[in-house]
Amino acid sequence: MSEWFSGNTINGILNLWETPNNHSKCQQNPLNILNYHVQEWGTRALEVVELMFNSDSSIGIFTEVGELWKDFTIPHFKSFYQKGTNSKGGVVVAVGKHLKATHIDTNIENTVIVDIEGLTEQIRIIGIYWPQSGDFNASAQEWQSPVTDARCNQLKKWIEKNNSLFIPGTKNSSKRSERHIDLIFTNIEDAEAETLNTGTSDHWPIVMKSDRIDFQTNGNFPAVSWIVSQIVL
Repeated sequence: MSEWFSGNTINGILNLWETPNNHSKCQQNPLNILNYHVQEWGTRALEVVELMFNSDSSIGIFTEVGELWKDFTIPHFKSFYQKGTNSKGGVVVAVGKHLKATHIDTNIENTVIVDIEGLTEQIRIIGIYWPQSGDFNASAQEWQSPVTDARCNQLKKWIEKNNSLFIPGTKNSSKRSERHIDLIFTNIEDAEAETLNTGTSDHWPIVMKSDRIDFQTNGNFPAVSWIVSQIVL
């Protein structure tokens, strides 16, 4: 038995497999936030998971999720939900479990507020869906839409009061018109947004990115020696 445990055996191989790599370093990861008007979670749950992981997003904001949102959750994410005024409404904010999320209670339907810690600075996420209209559904020429409507004036007052900036996507978010109705506002000055050419909803997904706000991963996890693990497996 002593020869078995002292030699290059399974016990030794497993120890080697789980030996931390002293050369591993901390890594800063930029914050990505996915925004998607899903049009009912039940039919697009797997699509949402794929979008989250392909866009490397730590936070997701999903509107018009419907009543089936509990039937499928995103792996390694914690979800916060607020019901809507009808069966198709509702909002979900999903936060990766590597971050600390605190849900702010509110009685406002179709609105989810979550405070996020674990980043270089704390942020607050507010996901809003306006029933009968869908998301903000406010049009403004300065917000990438062909015309400006009355609803936009209400929204402008709100964002000015909260010292927020509009973050344009790389194209309009509606697939059925030239309007850009999925709107992102933030006070993160370096934030940018990319509109993704994918998804089966009639809205294009948008990923907001910030290099200034990020989170850290460290090298304290066991480093896998793939040559050894190939032998073990």
